[in-house]
Amino acid sequence: MNRVEIQTILSHLSRELRRFIDTVGEIPYVALPSEKPEIICFAGKIKKLTGYDVNEILADREHWENMIHPDDREQVFAAFARCKNEGTPFNIEYRIVRKDGSLRFVNDKGEPVFNDKGEITQVEGLITPLGESTRPESVPFLEVKDVPKSNDVYSIGFQKV
Repeated sequence: MNRVEIQTILSHLSRELRRFIDTVGEIPYVALPSEKPEIICFAGKIKKLTGYDVNEILADREHWENMIHPDDREQVFAAFARCKNEGTPFNIEYRIVRKDGSLRFVNDKGEPVFNDKGEITQVEGLITPLGESTRPESVPFLEVKDVPKSNDVYSIGFQKV
């Protein structure tokens, strides 16, 4: 195979991968290993969930962090910090504030990616839209749930009170 044929095949595979990502419900992302979610790569369909274009979000590394509902930030930051400091995956649910001010619930699953020296180079994750809430009385409080030690996954979920 010559270089042109390889480029053609890679271009085709790239288009097919983007098409596939756009058909699944989850939104993949890549984040820096950080105490807070510093997302550096999002699938373009993030706009449907947030109201923000992917470039608006990626232009400022704190944009996603600022979209997290203020009452949920501490728990989300704790999950990212454990991932960075302990190398553990996470599975959390929280609320984001859309561009129009409405709330959306999301599930966020992230895993650390290690280099050959055992250092965390990035966090890869999937955000799954769960629904919306427009009435303040229907906004649940966060509850930390313990998950079996064998998985080393921390899970934060919603519970109505």
